[in-house]
Amino acid sequence: MLLTIVLALRVFSDVILPIGICMLLGTATAALIGGLHWIGLGVLVRPLIRALYPRQGDLYRQDILLNYLWFRIGAIYALLYGLIQVGLFPFVFWGGIAYGGYRLWQYLKDWHAAGADPEPQEDALPSFTLASHSGPIHLANPYRGIFVAGGAGSGKSKSIIEPIIQQAGAQHMAGIVYDFKFPTLAQQVAGSYGQSYVTPYYVNFTDLSRSHRINPIRAELLTSASFAREAAVTVLANLDYQASQARSFWIQSAEVLLTGAIWYLRQRHAEHCTLPHAVSLLLAGSPHDLIRTLSQDEQTRGIIASVSSGAASENQLAGVFATIQNYLSVLNSPEIYWVLSGDQVPLDLNEPGKAGILVLGNDPTLSGTFSPLLSLIVSVALKRMNQRGRVPSVVVLDEAPTLFIPNFQQIPATARDNGVTTVYAVQDIAQMEGTLGASVAEMIISNLSNQFFGRTTNPKTAERVSKLFGKYDQAFAGRSISNGQGTTYGQSENVQQRDRLEAATVMRFKPGEFAGLIAEGNVNEFRTGFVAGESQVQPIRPFAQVTQPEIEANYTAIQTQARKILQVWPEGEPNQWSTDPETRSDGLTLEDLL
Repeated sequence: MLLTIVLALRVFSDVILPIGICMLLGTATAALIGGLHWIGLGVLVRPLIRALYPRQGDLYRQDILLNYLWFRIGAIYALLYGLIQVGLFPFVFWGGIAYGGYRLWQYLKDWHAAGADPEPQEDALPSFTLASHSGPIHLANPYRGIFVAGGAGSGKSKSIIEPIIQQAGAQHMAGIVYDFKFPTLAQQVAGSYGQSYVTPYYVNFTDLSRSHRINPIRAELLTSASFAREAAVTVLANLDYQASQARSFWIQSAEVLLTGAIWYLRQRHAEHCTLPHAVSLLLAGSPHDLIRTLSQDEQTRGIIASVSSGAASENQLAGVFATIQNYLSVLNSPEIYWVLSGDQVPLDLNEPGKAGILVLGNDPTLSGTFSPLLSLIVSVALKRMNQRGRVPSVVVLDEAPTLFIPNFQQIPATARDNGVTTVYAVQDIAQMEGTLGASVAEMIISNLSNQFFGRTTNPKTAERVSKLFGKYDQAFAGRSISNGQGTTYGQSENVQQRDRLEAATVMRFKPGEFAGLIAEGNVNEFRTGFVAGESQVQPIRPFAQVTQPEIEANYTAIQTQARKILQVWPEGEPNQWSTDPETRSDGLTLEDLL
């Protein structure tokens, strides 16, 4: 018995205690590394991290004990202690110096070749891991969609969206990032994709020195008139969603005319098939000038038949044109014309060998003007991306309800089969319902299987989160005393159901605290505080050399080209294309022309 105790004490003092001390030292070292990252000195320890994690994927799979930083450092301390005890430390010391030099050489080589195009690892499926106070939360299949809801100050960007962008860049994922407060997320993309073979593109309408030019309706993209119609519906629905849903005669007629203008340009003037040219056609001439021009193409004549057939009614025709010109006048801007009349961004963003990440920047103060244009770009790009045989990609929509994308509720369900991860972030579900309607909002949420809910001030949303977690049975014991002829004692047990997560608790979440469900990962459900990682923000240097005179000249050129297409002549000069018999050289009327 005494010998057993002595052996146990010896094992404890020589093995268990040193290992425990080494693990504590590993924890302290990991905390020191985290502190250096926190104060912006992470570059000092980055070679050490690269040496500890030869395979980059291990850093994001911390649901495995071996992949914890403190455990790896502690294990190294324990190994060194054991080698010292047996006298092999000098050999291991110099071997460690050699290995450290080799890893440093690899790090410097990778850093020097940051501009090279590495080959994608097609056999590795992308995944995301989010650090939290209760351990990492691993999303093994992000293709099933990610829904994030959290009010202002809930921390959804720092805790979830930015880490996803960083890991998407590390895994060379193509796609789209909608930045409602440009350049907040754009700078994250710039830093996260700095060493990726995926090419970043930036589109915004306020800082043209940091914007590429893009044409979402170029002729080769419009393979049928249906694409032209959907482009028109997208633009007008974002300009006036309520009227678009009401489907009044005026909004339908406006859609018909914009569709006709786009399709006519595609058929007869493919080199001018841009949204600025279509807008200019509808703003430059009279109703009769436009109808006469569009009717020159047989297919376009059929598209606008519902409007042109009522052309004899001047009041009706004037009302239709007043409606569409009122809508489109907000797009009549030199800056908008400049950005949307060029073709620098390939919309096949996830095409193998040409992968790109497109950042679309909005401005909260001008959201009503820019959202229709950005929605059109997202709508077209999503259709091009949602095809088989493409590289893995991600679509991050922050403040997503500020965009209306027709039939978006169908995208997550089909895109997951084509390697597209959808990240849909909102401030509150009520925001979605107010913009899209309750049924569409429910369809979108139900198609996004990984769900994160942060602090909200909406009791309805808080109740929804509470119901997701269900209830549990809690037993309550009761005692009774009866003083009659004799004292009697009674005891009873009552079982009641209680919410596992109360709605009031959701409304009191701290910044960074979320609850939700994971479709495939190391946990099925969670309630935890997320840890913001090291920021990878990198300023976007101006890359477009453009001057205000060039922007104005481009605007004037488009207006001139539109008038030339319409064949609008200066006032007072005889015009064979005029619809006014007093100014026409042949005296024909509109009815004669049609």
